[in-house]
Amino acid sequence: MDGLLLERLPGLPERLRIDIGEQRALVMPSAAAARQLGDLLIGAEEPPDGAVVKTAGAVRLVPAEGGLLPYLTVLGNVVHGHTVTHRITRKAAEEECRVTAARCGLEDVLDRYPHEITPGRRRLAGVARALRAHPAVIVLEDASGLPTWGSLLRLESNPELWSAALLLITTDSARTTGFRRAA
Repeated sequence: MDGLLLERLPGLPERLRIDIGEQRALVMPSAAAARQLGDLLIGAEEPPDGAVVKTAGAVRLVPAEGGLLPYLTVLGNVVHGHTVTHRITRKAAEEECRVTAARCGLEDVLDRYPHEITPGRRRLAGVARALRAHPAVIVLEDASGLPTWGSLLRLESNPELWSAALLLITTDSARTTGFRRAA
């Protein structure tokens, strides 16, 4: 198995497989159902009896607003996610995180705090933070009123995004541009 496999989950296709390098979208009937699925995928909730949730490695959730710590700069947030999961020096972590942040289009806001950047940039900083953990799956939460994930992610110029299965969870099918809809 390479990525994510979901079977027999209520409200979802009978079987859903997302391989590393794929971008898929699930349209949920409500925000509560979307949140519950996110919690299930990151292991905060147990799957119902008979359901299967398998991943090829770690799963990282990027909340709709980016999930950044408000007291850290953008670079500090990306480094924090990296140093927690890897035992390397701060300087080495910063160098690696600067590359990831640049690939996400954040090179000009690394010294700013989350409240000083746009909602779209906060979302991208959350993705950069998730990428530094080298997950098998990145779950992207969505919310209306924010830029769409498809308009933000630079899939063609960011090779790190191809190293994980990307799953967008939304309640609005119009916000799935750039992602293949799960049947």
